[in-house]
Amino acid sequence: MTTVVGLSARYANFLVHPLLPGSGVCQICRGPAKDGYPTCWPCHEASRVLGTGVADTVVPVSLALKGEQYANELWRYKNAAGPQQQYFRMGLAAVLWRFLALHESCISDHCAVPGFGIVTTVPSTSGRADHPLRTIAAGSVGVTRERYRDLLTPTPDAAALGRTASPSRYTASALWGENVLLIDDTWTTGNHAQSAAAALKAAGAGSVAILILGRHLNIDYGNTATHVEQARLRRFSWGICALRNWNHA
Repeated sequence: MTTVVGLSARYANFLVHPLLPGSGVCQICRGPAKDGYPTCWPCHEASRVLGTGVADTVVPVSLALKGEQYANELWRYKNAAGPQQQYFRMGLAAVLWRFLALHESCISDHCAVPGFGIVTTVPSTSGRADHPLRTIAAGSVGVTRERYRDLLTPTPDAAALGRTASPSRYTASALWGENVLLIDDTWTTGNHAQSAAAALKAAGAGSVAILILGRHLNIDYGNTATHVEQARLRRFSWGICALRNWNHA
C-alpha cells in the first residue's frame, strides 16, 4: 500500500532547505536580501502596506528553483492533464502531509499558540474555479482535512491589483480569535499570501501562519545564485524545518 512516506521519499533528492535569517537572507521569506537589510524589498513593502496584518510567520518547506524539478512539479500539478496531473498532486499532497505531521508544532510554538484550529488556502485571483491546493488540503491530506474551511474570497478588483500587496485583495469570513494556518503553493513576492493573511486578521483571526510549499527563486536574478549555492550545502532532511534548522523530528 502506498504511504505518505513512500510518496514523499523521492522529494528528498531535490528539495532545498531555506537558509536561516541573517546577512543577505530575508528574515520573513528566506529569499535573498541586500546586505544590511533585514528583509527583501517585497517583504518590506508588504509590511509597509499591510502593517500588523502580515502573517506572524512564514515557513517555506523548500526553495523552488526555476527550471528545476520541484518548481516544475508545482507548475504541473495545476496545469498538467490526466494521470500526470494526478501523479504530481499525490506527490505534493504527501509532501504537505509529511511536513506538517513533523513540523506543525514548530510553527505553533514559534507563534506562541497552542495550535491552529483552522486551515485554509490562498485562493486564485486568475479565475481558476477549483484550485488543486484547496482540493489537496481539504480532501487528500489527513492532518488538515478535518480543520479545513473556505474562508477567503477574492474581491472584484483583485485581478487588477497585479502582484501588489493590498488589504482589499481578499475578504474573509468572520472569525473570533481562531488561529489559522494559511497554505500557499508558491511564494514569489508573497503579496497574495500576505494580503490573504491581512484579510484573515481583519476578519478576527488570532495568529496567522503562512506555510509555503515552495519559495520560488530564479538563480539568474541578482545574487540569487550565491544564495542558492549556500542553501545547497546542506542535504535535505525531513527532520529539519525552516524554524528549527537541526534534525529534531
